[in-house]
Amino acid sequence: MSLWRRSSVEAGRTLILTFMFALASMTAVLAASTPWVGNKHAAARLITATEATGNTAQIDAGLQIRLERGWHAYWRNPGAAGIPPSIDWTGSKNVKSVHMYWPAPHRYMLYGLVTQGYERGVILPLSIVAKHPGAPMALHALVHYSACKTICIPYTAKLLLPLPAGLAVPGPQASLITKAWTHVPGTLTQSGLRLSRVVVSRSVSHKNTAILSLVIDANGARLLHPDVFIQNHFTHATAGAPKVSLDTAHRRSVLSVTLRHEKIADIAGRTLRFTMENGSTASVFSATPVIGPIPPHSAEVSLALILAIALLGGVILNVMPCTLPVLSLKLMSFAGAAGGARRDLRITILATAAGIISSYLILAGVVIALKAVGATIGWGIQFQQPWFLGAMAAITTLFAASLWDWLPIPLPGLAARTATMGRDSNAITAAYLTGVFATLLATSCSAPFIGVAVGFALARDPLVVLEIFAALGVGMALPYLLVAVFPGLVRRMPKPGRWMVVLRVILGFAMLGTAIWLVWIIAAVVSPTAALIASATLVAMLVLLFWRHRLGSHHDRWRRIGTLAVIAAAVLAVIEPSVLPASLPSTGQRDANAVWQNFDQARIVRLVRRNKVVFVDVTAAWCLICKVNALTVLDRNPVARRLRAPGVIAMRADWTRPSAPITAYLHSFGREGVPLDVVYGPGAPSGIMLPSLLTPGVVMQAFLRASRPAQDTEAAR
Repeated sequence: MSLWRRSSVEAGRTLILTFMFALASMTAVLAASTPWVGNKHAAARLITATEATGNTAQIDAGLQIRLERGWHAYWRNPGAAGIPPSIDWTGSKNVKSVHMYWPAPHRYMLYGLVTQGYERGVILPLSIVAKHPGAPMALHALVHYSACKTICIPYTAKLLLPLPAGLAVPGPQASLITKAWTHVPGTLTQSGLRLSRVVVSRSVSHKNTAILSLVIDANGARLLHPDVFIQNHFTHATAGAPKVSLDTAHRRSVLSVTLRHEKIADIAGRTLRFTMENGSTASVFSATPVIGPIPPHSAEVSLALILAIALLGGVILNVMPCTLPVLSLKLMSFAGAAGGARRDLRITILATAAGIISSYLILAGVVIALKAVGATIGWGIQFQQPWFLGAMAAITTLFAASLWDWLPIPLPGLAARTATMGRDSNAITAAYLTGVFATLLATSCSAPFIGVAVGFALARDPLVVLEIFAALGVGMALPYLLVAVFPGLVRRMPKPGRWMVVLRVILGFAMLGTAIWLVWIIAAVVSPTAALIASATLVAMLVLLFWRHRLGSHHDRWRRIGTLAVIAAAVLAVIEPSVLPASLPSTGQRDANAVWQNFDQARIVRLVRRNKVVFVDVTAAWCLICKVNALTVLDRNPVARRLRAPGVIAMRADWTRPSAPITAYLHSFGREGVPLDVVYGPGAPSGIMLPSLLTPGVVMQAFLRASRPAQDTEAAR
């Protein structure tokens, strides 16, 4: 009997241990997922990647929604109808926070309504942070969602998922959650894409309809069937499928979304969240639209056309005001070489052309490097740097001294004895440096077609950047290449004589005027104190050069001391603007009697809504075309009178110093440099962009168009 009892007790213990082991195994399985809650059309459950909490603060989980064929659930912005999944975590234990992630959706049409969501099921990854890492956790999830086919059904699922403490062993659903994370959008950079600009404009065919346009550029990837979804909700409109255009190389895409019954003033300046799909990849990003013209949807802009535009833009740069002082030096070089051998002439002219082309290739390298680090770049940005201005001021001063024979180096301006220029390595070097110098000064001008070419280049891969900048260089060097091919053209120039000595003196003062202009820019970029010190340094350098010149060749010791002093002064002229603190720009309003107000893009929308006409002038102290526009058009009647008229607001955006908002404003109009002039009004809420070189007629016509009442503008269309 006793033996029987002992055997029964042992059997009971074995049965209890077996039951407890089975219960523990069942608990582990249940800890990785809850049962499905729903019906045959749709059901939901909660799953985790591990069977226990482990010792980390974060636990990967997921809300899995199962759908019958033909049914779909909704994204975070469902579109015209639908309920997006949401979870109430009330009652959960040891839960600090939960964040839900959204895979890129698909777009559906149901009875003419646009909806956005998922079909064939979806797993929404969850990142759960524990209050007490390593302690047990209980997940109480009250899930609300809807599923639709021809009818829509709202669902509610109460899910309970306990997670015991212990080793975080991967559960049976770990692979599902890992796969779900791969569908969560990354960044544009990770997808090999780049957002160039986002603009909002009024539709030309539908009143009270806004067009939201994104320009996406490939940055290491290729654009394949791009699509965009807007996460934000709008007051009246539902964002549908965008109108998509691709260039022939699949390197740039313009996606335009129509938002009916939405005002552009309600969209501009509002930060929007986008999800971008490109083939099998997706990315998420935020952007703030600005009011601007709709980007062109032409998909047939070829690289060959842009290269031709760049070539023409480079040619035109030769006659821009910013390069005229250096062109005069080249004229002197050609005139002095007229009596020399044809071979020698070709060599020096080709050296100048090589200086121009190589400088543009170096600029292309700088642009590529800045793009690689994500810097904001534009045409002429080096004139915003104090060290560059100091260096250019010192170089132009040295050029002036060389033209006055105070600096005995064989620069192109000293062309009286150039019969052997081609055989003089110093003269070849000087000719090359003249080309470099001309290129650096030319970048302060935004010649016609330059903005188109540079804007196209900045949105493309490094190889295209090199090609376009090389075309710009060849275009600017083209006149000298033609002279190298047809050297007989030089014979049409006046023969060398005493007139060259007089012209050298005049050109020296022209170069000194360029130095004064650069010092004036230093005053605007850095401070008046920096400009005063730079002026004193350059004057001291000229005095030292004159003193060194007057000493003659019999005072070698003093000449060497003078040379060292000149070098020190030149170095100081370069360094001083960079080390002195910059004065802060004024942010207050200007005097009430002043014409120009500070640029404020947010005010433009409000002013136009009050039927005001707004004229925006984006300028810079170093932009000579801007100064020409101001002197010949903006500061003279009838334009000046119109700018002072009631109901007209004149804004000036000063790009002399780096400014991210102004750079973004330039990019919204496809411009990479200044000048930029835009007229807004009731008849042109998106703005009328004016040409780089203004005329009174063009400006007054834009005022007329912008001041029309909105209804008249719509009727005219």
